[in-house]
Amino acid sequence: MNLKAELRETTGSSASRKARTEGKVPVSLYGKTVEATSLLVDRRDFEALLKEEGTNAVFNLDYNGGTQKVWLKDYERAALKDEMYSIDLEAISADQTLTVEIPLYVVNDETIEEGIVEIVENEITVETKPDTIPQYFEVDVKGLEIGDTLTVADITLPEGVEIMMENDATIVSISIPTEEAEDVDPDAEAAEPEVIGATEEAAEEEE
Repeated sequence: MNLKAELRETTGSSASRKARTEGKVPVSLYGKTVEATSLLVDRRDFEALLKEEGTNAVFNLDYNGGTQKVWLKDYERAALKDEMYSIDLEAISADQTLTVEIPLYVVNDETIEEGIVEIVENEITVETKPDTIPQYFEVDVKGLEIGDTLTVADITLPEGVEIMMENDATIVSISIPTEEAEDVDPDAEAAEPEVIGATEEAAEEEE
């Protein structure tokens, strides 16, 4: 997939704000084989790419009359409003080995009737070439019971992907549900609240 970019003529906070109002997002491009460059991309085009390729997207960036393979290193989005602040891209080569954090998802957790599914590792560190980066890993917990675990060895790996973790490292476990607060006896009488000063007033009356 290709994403078009244009060179930024001006930088700084005010220039970035102006670009965002025009539907563009500031981009920082860097890498061992390219000069650090400030760019702009269309926000809608980037969000479409993000939706299709995921957070570890590798794609071709068209800018300044050429094309560069890049890896999406990071992006910053506003938490409380619909706005994209900035994007970081790293220039890479097709044969370069990358260390990537891959999201881990659980499937069939709704089939667990007893116990709580706890994800010990939300991301799995792997080494792979740019064109073989998985978007995510899935592990199936169907049939597991309290005390059962899944480890790194239970992850199905695509060809060319190596996990940089021990095979026996736990990634998911089925634990005992947390005890709820003890039930209150509905027939028990509520304790009468203590009236501050009542004891002192009673003592004065006796005198």
